[in-house]
Amino acid sequence: MTYTATISSKGQITLPAAVRRSLQLHAGDKITIVKRADAIEIKPSSYDQELAELRYRAAAHMKQNGTWGASWEQARQGAGEARLKEYRRKYGQQQASRPGC
Repeated sequence: MTYTATISSKGQITLPAAVRRSLQLHAGDKITIVKRADAIEIKPSSYDQELAELRYRAAAHMKQNGTWGASWEQARQGAGEARLKEYRRKYGQQQASRPGC
């Protein structure tokens, strides 16, 4: 089925009652909104789903940056080096040590 909702001036939408009923959503419930290439998916949210999504995103980030499978200390060191590299790219060689140290 297809439903139409209007986005308010505050960026809010109201889910149609039929959708809320079919998903057993009630006032105060959390939902997860997933952006796809040219669409969004709205689904009921739970702590387990949010944690799984966070784990997926962290794993993807680590694989992209070459830290997947590294020890915690290696990943931490790599993150510090990446922050220092980004800081130097953004602000130049103004500091010899890591920012915030």
